[in-house]
Amino acid sequence: MRYFIKLSYKGNNYHGWQKQINNITIEEEIEKKLYIILKEKINIIGASRTDSGVHANIMFAHFDYNFFINKKFFLYKINLLISNYINIKDIFLVKPTIHARYDAKYRIYKYIISYYKNPFTNKLYWYWYYKKKLNIYLMNKAIKIIINRKKFNLFTKKNKQIKNYICNIFYAYWVKVNKYIFFYIKSNRFLRKMVRIIIAICIEVGVKNITIYELIKQIKNNKINYNISVPPYGLYLNKIKYDKKIYL
Repeated sequence: MRYFIKLSYKGNNYHGWQKQINNITIEEEIEKKLYIILKEKINIIGASRTDSGVHANIMFAHFDYNFFINKKFFLYKINLLISNYINIKDIFLVKPTIHARYDAKYRIYKYIISYYKNPFTNKLYWYWYYKKKLNIYLMNKAIKIIINRKKFNLFTKKNKQIKNYICNIFYAYWVKVNKYIFFYIKSNRFLRKMVRIIIAICIEVGVKNITIYELIKQIKNNKINYNISVPPYGLYLNKIKYDKKIYL
C-alpha cells in the first residue's frame, strides 16, 4: 500500500530535504521516526527537494507499507517523537502508481523580505537593512523578462547530471504589503537554487546595480555575469497541487 503524508517544517536547522552524509535533513528525520513507529525501514519520496535552510508551509511525501495505519494514533505518535520544527499534518492512502514528485501538477514558492526587524521572527524572512530601497516596478519588469525563457540553465547551480533545464512557469511576480515584500512563483518544476538565484537577479535590478537593458543583453548572450543568491530562510514551499484522482 502507498501512503502520502502531508507536512510542514521550519528549515533553519536542516540541510534541506534530501538525505546527505554527515548532515541532518528533513527526509532523514522523518524516516528515523517512521522506523520507530512502523518497526520497518521506510524510504520516503518528497514532492520537492528544498535547499538547506528553506521552509515548507506544505510538503507531501509518499512511502510504501504493507499494513493498515491507524491515522489518529500515527499522527499523535510521530508528532510526539519528531522535532518541534516539523509537523506531520495528515496521512492517507493513495493509488499505488501515484508518485509524490512526478505526479505533482505544480508547485508555488514564496519569498519574504521585510523592512522591519523583529527578533521574534528572526530567520523567517530576509530583513532588508540596506540603504537602497527596492524598486518593485523594476523587479516586476525583470521577472517578466526572466520567465519569458523556457530553459533556465542560466538560473541554477551548475550540475552535469541535469539534462533538462525546461520549466513551465505559470506566473511570477513581486508585491509590497505594508513593510513586507513578497515574491511568488508557480511552476511545474524547479531547478536547484533556481528561485533564490532569480530573486537575487531581480533585486540587482531593483536596487539599480544592473539595468533592464543589461539584463536583456546578458540573457540574449546566454551569460549572466552574477554568481549570486539570496538567503534561504526567506523562502517557503507554499503550495503543491495534485489531481484529485490520487486519493483512494
